[in-house]
Amino acid sequence: MNDSQQAIISVALVEDNVRYLDELSLLLGEYPDFKLTGLYTHGKEAIKGISEQKPDIVLIDMELPDISGVEVIESISGQDLSTEFLVLTVYDDDQHLYTALQSGAVGYIVKGATSLPEITQAIHEVIDGGAPMSREIAKRVLETFKKEPEPPKDRKLKFDGLTKREMQILEYITRGYPTRKVADELHISYDTVRTHLKNIYKKLHVHTLVEAMAVFNQNI
Repeated sequence: MNDSQQAIISVALVEDNVRYLDELSLLLGEYPDFKLTGLYTHGKEAIKGISEQKPDIVLIDMELPDISGVEVIESISGQDLSTEFLVLTVYDDDQHLYTALQSGAVGYIVKGATSLPEITQAIHEVIDGGAPMSREIAKRVLETFKKEPEPPKDRKLKFDGLTKREMQILEYITRGYPTRKVADELHISYDTVRTHLKNIYKKLHVHTLVEAMAVFNQNI
């Protein structure tokens, strides 16, 4: 077993459909590697609870009765917590997708197209530094990033501000290495890799792992 399988992953759910919330919480509660820290039907109560409990992962819907899921994500992200957001929603349109990714969500999965085992797999993937998405969503994101290459003289400019270590990490991530595997390869801690990733996002002016990988692929 790897570290992400052995450790208990704390999870919070933000979902205004009470029936779906109850069903999902019961099903996830049967997995010994998950610990549910909070169930929320409204955005404002979610912000308060997540700020206090600091779960590893939040599964969040986009549309809530009081404020949007995006506002919840932005509020928590502004607190510099290590909590990661995985959107779980019925919306598969571009507007909801890109708004969620730009706000800081690391993954986006569609309810009707995703089984419970796939949801649990997505949670583990986030913990390992991945960016899980429903198949059709992932195809759409990749299509968006298919652009004409920049002139050769401009290609390296985007990476001038990255340190040697940050470039190493970005190269490993783009090759498909999960965050924990990157840490093992470079003989540094998991938290150190995550700190480097945050610095990479800031320097490349991106908000998510998907965007960072796209910039790398377009310019190398």
